[in-house]
Amino acid sequence: MTLRHLILAAALAAPIALAGLPAMTTAALAQSSPVIVAVVNDQPITELDLQQRIALLDVLGDTPQGGMDKKKALRQLIDDVVKTQEAKRYNMYPTDSEVTDRIKRLAEGMKLTSAALLAKLKEKGISEASFRAYLSASMGFSRIIQGKYQQQIQASDAEIDAKTAEIKASYGQQMTKIMNDPRMKPITVFSLMEILLPVEGNDPMLLQSRAIEAQQVLQRFNGCGSLKAASQGVFDVKQGRTFDADSSKMPPQMKAALEKGGVGHAVGPMRAKDGIQLIALCGIRKLVPPKPNFTMPTRDQIERAVINDKYDKLEADYLNTVRDKVYVEYRDQSYAQQ
Repeated sequence: MTLRHLILAAALAAPIALAGLPAMTTAALAQSSPVIVAVVNDQPITELDLQQRIALLDVLGDTPQGGMDKKKALRQLIDDVVKTQEAKRYNMYPTDSEVTDRIKRLAEGMKLTSAALLAKLKEKGISEASFRAYLSASMGFSRIIQGKYQQQIQASDAEIDAKTAEIKASYGQQMTKIMNDPRMKPITVFSLMEILLPVEGNDPMLLQSRAIEAQQVLQRFNGCGSLKAASQGVFDVKQGRTFDADSSKMPPQMKAALEKGGVGHAVGPMRAKDGIQLIALCGIRKLVPPKPNFTMPTRDQIERAVINDKYDKLEADYLNTVRDKVYVEYRDQSYAQQ
């Protein structure tokens, strides 16, 4: 009897074994049992398996385009059963030592040791057994594709040239789109400084008095480094934060007043939350967003991309032809493939 048949037999026997236990113990065990969402050739796939697959692809940086959800994870796990079945049928399933070597090379690519990679996976709730099963299915099926279609997984000069032209055209279109994006337009930035004359409470007479003092500071102000001299003889004048502001998003009246006064001058006085405020213009500059840097891939890289595209198509086509060899029973119909 195979391991998966032993697992299935144990699962079927569980209700009988639990029948004699007290109600509370049975409920606790049922709550901790993994939720089976599908059974593939007598092999159960649980919610935990789906969670581990999603987390694994995230750690490896291999999340498919469009993101990953539980339904896609289930599809991958079903495909893994197919890949494993085919690899074993052709005697191409990798050995434990081959998988261990693959883990080592993956870890090195991530600048980790094998132990560190496995520890990182464990932190994310991914078991080593789940990781090894994922690699084994991929490695075994890859051997089948390479063996069956070795002659087809090659790139001709014409195909490489066509891919090069495609990349150049795509780059040109993307650059046009990027450069037409409003966020790529130059912007005028005002460097501003807050000047505050604090006022406690809302006494109109006190606010009026502070406004007059602010007007005195304003008249003497002749640069963002002159505040100390400009506030001489005026009680408690605070230099606030200096910040940059996109002039196109400023209130039109304030922008016009700042531009009229010019750099080194201030506008106000204005009522602020904590007192009377002046705003000084310390500088004006243009910001031009940097143009995206694009480096055309080498011919070897483009050749590899062509080969990968061919491999992916051949793998998908072959998977479609052998999926009918597995029987899938969906325990949770929300996961049923459309």
